[in-house]
Amino acid sequence: MEIFNDLQYNQAVGKYKVLSSNAGVGSIITTKSGFFIMPQSVSLWGCIKSVNNYIQNHLEDFDPASIARESGVDVINDPRFIEFLKEEQKIINLRCLIDVPILNLTERNYTKHKDHPLFKQFLAYQNAEKSADHFLIPAIHFPRWFYSSKMKTFKELKDWQYLWKQNRCNGGDLKFFSPPRDPFSKTNRKFKDKNKEFDIYNTLVQVPMLLICKNGHISDIPWYQLFCAGIDGHKRDMDKDEGFDLFGYECQPCTNDGKHELQWIENRNQSESWGVIKCKKCGQNYSLEGIMNIKPFCSGETPWNGTYTKSKYSCKLPNGTRSTMQFVLATSNSVYYADSFSSLFIPCCYLKDKVLDGRLSKVHSLIIEKWYPKALSGNELLTKEKFIQSINLIDKADDAGLSITQAEAQNIINHFQHIGNEVRDIREQYRYEEFKVFSEYNHSLIESEELEFVDIVLSDVFKPYFKKIKQVNTLGITSTQLGFNRVSLPSPKWINNEVVRELGQAIYSEENKEDVLVLPANQTYGEGLFFEFNRETISQWEIGNKTFFNSRYNQDPGDLGKSLKDEMDNYGAPMFYLLHTFSHLILKELEFSCGYPTASLKERLYYSDRMCGVLIYTADGSEGSMGGLVWQGQPQLMEQIILSALDRAQHCSSDPLCWEANEQLNLAACFSCCLVSETSCEQRNLGLDRRALVDEEFGFFNQTII
Repeated sequence: MEIFNDLQYNQAVGKYKVLSSNAGVGSIITTKSGFFIMPQSVSLWGCIKSVNNYIQNHLEDFDPASIARESGVDVINDPRFIEFLKEEQKIINLRCLIDVPILNLTERNYTKHKDHPLFKQFLAYQNAEKSADHFLIPAIHFPRWFYSSKMKTFKELKDWQYLWKQNRCNGGDLKFFSPPRDPFSKTNRKFKDKNKEFDIYNTLVQVPMLLICKNGHISDIPWYQLFCAGIDGHKRDMDKDEGFDLFGYECQPCTNDGKHELQWIENRNQSESWGVIKCKKCGQNYSLEGIMNIKPFCSGETPWNGTYTKSKYSCKLPNGTRSTMQFVLATSNSVYYADSFSSLFIPCCYLKDKVLDGRLSKVHSLIIEKWYPKALSGNELLTKEKFIQSINLIDKADDAGLSITQAEAQNIINHFQHIGNEVRDIREQYRYEEFKVFSEYNHSLIESEELEFVDIVLSDVFKPYFKKIKQVNTLGITSTQLGFNRVSLPSPKWINNEVVRELGQAIYSEENKEDVLVLPANQTYGEGLFFEFNRETISQWEIGNKTFFNSRYNQDPGDLGKSLKDEMDNYGAPMFYLLHTFSHLILKELEFSCGYPTASLKERLYYSDRMCGVLIYTADGSEGSMGGLVWQGQPQLMEQIILSALDRAQHCSSDPLCWEANEQLNLAACFSCCLVSETSCEQRNLGLDRRALVDEEFGFFNQTII
């Protein structure tokens, strides 16, 4: 399909991909027309800007229920998740989460925003219309360098746009420049727009090469400076590990007057080289052979925040040295690693120790949003403990018109300070709150669209191994993206028994986190099965095989599995291999025996020194979400599924190679027996060993195998 008008130049992306590892803010997306684009910061999204404006105008009388009517969005109800994001991400003024809007396109990629339910709702309530920009996710072309197949001219996109207007191509109207067109290459065809005929131009060719750094920045290769430095004899200097100031390189004028006029000359004779860059004026050229070895100092560019934005600060590594960038192709996996997080909706009635609703929530919000930040602005070294000791919380609450008791004040203080040294990892604590609900209650306390569950009767065979198995009839999952990294996956580090995470680049563009008022999220509803292992049986199993496990689970994790290895070293590797492999075997068994593709199922691992369980669930719209997965949780069916999974785990079509494998964090595991779809697994298919379950000597379930 040819695109002649920028109003047609839209790319259909599912709402769940916009907050994911392959299409989120700052990622590189390949469009249907073959070009690369980059989604921009959520702060530039029309729906986010609309809600921001509403909140800023209603700071004193903020009402989440009225946002949908007055801003044309859907608000997601998950106060527990909002409190978590405030604390973990330090965005203390976050007020709400809104659903990513779904916008359908016509066959010719025109928006159908006037058919959107939110458009109609806003029109009915406000008697006004929302533009298409309110529902669209803005994006820019990236990389931004293109060349002409005909003239070989090599320029940035903004220079091509200038030439289009200067040459009066189709009247110089940029709306006919989409996708990027070559002003020098007119075809013999024409098209009509509003009963007028216009020329069709061939498209430009986008150069699919980028520079990325470990701090998450991304840049076009500075081709002009690269050419100048190359012809000046700095080819080897650009390859040195200590870095080279390529972005700041002072270029000498072309010997044939003024600036060089670059051309992209492809080399079809050498497969290892992309060709040469040549100056049309002076004839000098620079070979691109070995370009992947260049290591320029990072320019700190964040194009997702604006077309040509650079950091105000020098990009440095944690050790204080200047960060260098590395060459990648636009399609490389290392360009983008999303840091996403999901929340299981828990009604307030289950959270006895949490400060989430009523006047207690208001007092707690005042502490983290007003009182503590105000005190911190006058003393940056003020700790939470010293601050809370310096005030009388009961009196402060009374002044705000909120009466609380001493016990309630202590509950708020405990939550604010995280008293209880067992809380070493805020994400682990968050999961533990969910785990406790499943572990402590035999059935759901209330009827809810977000969470309903009930215990099943355990068969005698599995009573020693499991404490509980639950049918989760309904559950609500809220997910959002916290940020993203480049070059390598974000790797949590354990420092002094506390987990420290690299936050990477944020998906919003506000420099001050206190200015972040709203974030996009996705909420899905589904059903699941919950398994809680018997910790006493696991402890006996670990003690009985301690010497063997110390040698078996002490392999090199590699770069990909370092963070998981640190986690297993703290909580126990045998328990993780048992839990994670069991989860995958059940996922595979549901595929074999029930027909559910594993891509439609997901796992949610509850693993630490105080929990061991797994929730296997499916979201609305996928196979099994109409009661099918819960149906499999009937006692007689559940026993059959587990026994069949264990029996199947004893054999693999890749045995004996698979059974004897020892590859970093995976041992007896491969795609034929244990590995599942990447979208279903929380740990990137790492930490799997079916022998931990069924080995005749040390398998956890070896007594149940016939």
